[in-house]
Amino acid sequence: MPDVGAPPGPDRPGLPNETRRILNALDTARVQRFHFRTIVIAGMGFFTDAYDLFVISLVIPILIALSPGGAVSTSELALLASTALMGAAVGQLLFGWLGDRLGRRKIYGVTLTLMSVAAVGSALSVPIGGLSMITVLIVWRFFLGVGVGGDYPLSATIMSEYSNVQSRGRLVATVFAMQGFGLLAGAGTSLAVVYAVPNLDVAWRLILGLGALPALLTIYYRTRMPETPRFDLAHGRLGAAARTVGSITGTRLSSSGSSRSIGVPFRQILRSYGTLIFGTAATWFLLDIAFYSTNIFNPLILKHIGFASAASYPALEQVRRLALGNVLIALVASVPGYWAAVALIDRVGRRPLQYIGFGVMAFAFLFLSLGWDTLENILPAFLAIYGLTFFFANFGPNTTTFVYPSEVFPTAFRTTGHGIAAASGKIGAVLAVFVFAGLYQTYGIPWFFGLLAAVSFLGFLLTLALLPETSQRSLEDVSGEDELAVLVRRFSTYLRSLSLTGQQAAIALRALLSDPTTDRDRKIERIRAIEHEADEEVHRIFIELNTRRLTSEVRAEVGHLASALDDIIDGIESVAARVRTYHLDRTRPELKRFADIVVECVEHVADGILGLDELYRGAPASLELAIVEVNRLENEADDLLRDLLEKLFAERDPVEILKWKDFYERLEVITDRCEDVTDVFQDLEVRYAPGP
Repeated sequence: MPDVGAPPGPDRPGLPNETRRILNALDTARVQRFHFRTIVIAGMGFFTDAYDLFVISLVIPILIALSPGGAVSTSELALLASTALMGAAVGQLLFGWLGDRLGRRKIYGVTLTLMSVAAVGSALSVPIGGLSMITVLIVWRFFLGVGVGGDYPLSATIMSEYSNVQSRGRLVATVFAMQGFGLLAGAGTSLAVVYAVPNLDVAWRLILGLGALPALLTIYYRTRMPETPRFDLAHGRLGAAARTVGSITGTRLSSSGSSRSIGVPFRQILRSYGTLIFGTAATWFLLDIAFYSTNIFNPLILKHIGFASAASYPALEQVRRLALGNVLIALVASVPGYWAAVALIDRVGRRPLQYIGFGVMAFAFLFLSLGWDTLENILPAFLAIYGLTFFFANFGPNTTTFVYPSEVFPTAFRTTGHGIAAASGKIGAVLAVFVFAGLYQTYGIPWFFGLLAAVSFLGFLLTLALLPETSQRSLEDVSGEDELAVLVRRFSTYLRSLSLTGQQAAIALRALLSDPTTDRDRKIERIRAIEHEADEEVHRIFIELNTRRLTSEVRAEVGHLASALDDIIDGIESVAARVRTYHLDRTRPELKRFADIVVECVEHVADGILGLDELYRGAPASLELAIVEVNRLENEADDLLRDLLEKLFAERDPVEILKWKDFYERLEVITDRCEDVTDVFQDLEVRYAPGP
């Protein structure tokens, strides 16, 4: 699984204390009125999106019924089904890019305005000049799709950047779950219209035009939303971010300062986040092939199995029954799937929901394909298995592919990254629309269901291979912008293990120096074995450093810590080797004291490694104590070395002088290496400890 700790910029030193304080207030805030209001404001966009995108599935049969003799060509039908999806891909890329350049708030109302105008234009489509009514409708549906697509990266990112850590998945998924109500509203409205308005030409126009209402009711409130604090922080506006977080959380945060705006070269984004860009885009692409195939062509599938295809049914009655089928599937399968995801996404996690959803979809589609000859004659059994594909799509990848890109990318690339992933999905949807028509006509529905099974299984595999778990982690941790979080989460276990190995070596050295005559060789070999074990641990750390995508700062800090810890153990092994080389056959009080200093030093270093976790939580006391104590012990070792050298040079035997000088100095160097570790601690504390 790829690591998501990637550099937000070559010159970014990490999160300053003031920035960390603002983000901590946002990440720990309880869910309150502002969050619920944001859910409604953002969610109404998805309510409208789902309504506008999927009512075309019923409008198409109406237009076919109104055009006897094949007046509406197969290519026109395919374009009607797909042109909004093409527009959505354009809108996702365009508004995703604009969201990172201009801000989330500035363009948030534009998407709904575009949707409203295009919905009304679609309803009023008439022949213009040499263009047929169908062609005019296709053009309006394209612009509708641009607005729909723009809503994806903006709504997801806004909700994600305002959310706390504990509830972020649930809040973002709730925004997306409004799509379920949009599906239900579209199906219900279509059913009501075709029953209330027998004139089918009026009915389809009314169905499309009503999609403008929820968008019009929400535009004003979007223009009143503040910019997200994370976008302000990324652009150096600390004061604006502090004011917004204070108004949301009720926390008193005062900051009138500013910081440098962070820009991320696209080449570096590709290098650092390429795997995640591909992972989020590919899984969304595969999901939308299956999701839009069944949603847009659901009436045709229902008609094929006899739900509304009896010759005795007039066209109006067939349309009514198909609308009823859409309502039932939305009510029984689609909408419950969304809300099951909302309930479980923070507890179970994004990754399990996604691969479970893909897995069940693959199984259900395969069952429909292999058992088609039997199931098409048993309507309840077919609908039950077919309904599973809708439920588990929304329970899993349809929700999680929307949530993932709002979390794994850095602030400067978040809406762009989300737009790329979402646009990939819509490209898959467009492909599905055209492939479905071809497969349906050439091979029949069983082959098509078999293809969807293969697509879903591939989504299952890519989820396992490419996507990390993001639940219960801050956005800065997930995206790698918080370097301390990356250091603590990715490497603290390795560093703790290495520091414990150092403690074992120090204790073994003290046992050797306390009694160098008893089992001397066994004790020396024990220390050598510990040193070899430490080398393997350091090797594992550097493999991780070389294979994970990390900031240069994290790479340097972890590498320095690992090297300094290894130097401590190498120093201990060097002293132990000289016990044998110099034929040390008796102990000395000063050796016992040196050994005690070494053990204490190494123990405080280990305490400091543990203290990195506390520093990340805003409590640097343990780290400070480790720094102070190691410095004190290193000074004591320096004093002891000076005293011993003064006494040593009173000796007359030059060999003894050289031997013991080397021995004492190597013991003192061990404490110097301990101080090298605390130098890194000190740098981390200065950069990351909470301010007053």
